[in-house]
Amino acid sequence: MLELRELRYFTVLCEELHFGRAAERLHISQSPLSQAIAQLERKLGTRLLDRSSRHVRLTPAGQVLLEHGRRLLREADDAVGATRRAGAGESGPLRIAVGPVPRDAVLPALRHALDERLPNLAVDVVEIDGDEVVDAVIRGAADVGVMLCAPELDDIDSKIVRRDHPVAVVRREHPLATHEEVTIEDLAAHMLLLWPRSVSKGSHDVVLGMFHGHRPAATRVTDSYSGASWDAMHANGFAVVAASAAVSGDLVTVPINNGNVEFTISVIWSRATPPLVLPPLLEAVDSAIAENGW
Repeated sequence: MLELRELRYFTVLCEELHFGRAAERLHISQSPLSQAIAQLERKLGTRLLDRSSRHVRLTPAGQVLLEHGRRLLREADDAVGATRRAGAGESGPLRIAVGPVPRDAVLPALRHALDERLPNLAVDVVEIDGDEVVDAVIRGAADVGVMLCAPELDDIDSKIVRRDHPVAVVRREHPLATHEEVTIEDLAAHMLLLWPRSVSKGSHDVVLGMFHGHRPAATRVTDSYSGASWDAMHANGFAVVAASAAVSGDLVTVPINNGNVEFTISVIWSRATPPLVLPPLLEAVDSAIAENGW
């Protein structure tokens, strides 16, 4: 069996490609590092590194182990963190993974409600994109997630916090920018700017569903759902976002009067390992909903 210690030694050595520097980072001498790598190679029955007096290089087998080793070490760290947070109970920390839209639209009110109910709870927020929130919750890297258009999965439970209608985002010089509202038919005459489905399947599908009967003149998929996406928008292009989404100052939003869809923002948690503070957390969610009229 491989040991986590051996994988850590090997990973650090691969990052440094120098026994002396790797040993210094690990706070050990070079001899036990060399012995650990040699033992690892004996266990696996293959050479992981080509080493000489001038260089240290990964073999193809070493590259494979490095990729898997990093994942295993990351999962081990996640397991330790999740276990410690579970044991801490109401004193925390509660680790919340949040996407870009919920970060501004929901999280401040939710944290305020949490502070009122659990003043000793330490909250640690990590900002990640779209569906990565689900992965973080399932593998224990986060206790709860707050995300846009959460999927229905067997591994997670969820509670809707906020429902939002869609709005069109356009540049100020766009022909539709001065309209009080637009229709799907109005928008379909222009180019749709859309974030990748791999980033957020739910919201991606919500937007595409709006144009089922009226295909846009063109569709452009951006690299990510961020401010950089807005910069890539052509003068005649448009995007569709939740009304609560933050939009940069050189763009305007226009209500869509026949969108007939909604964006939801939900709190999600693992069905197998719910956080100990789930009951007061859900009370905080209900309070935020009531106080903000969501």
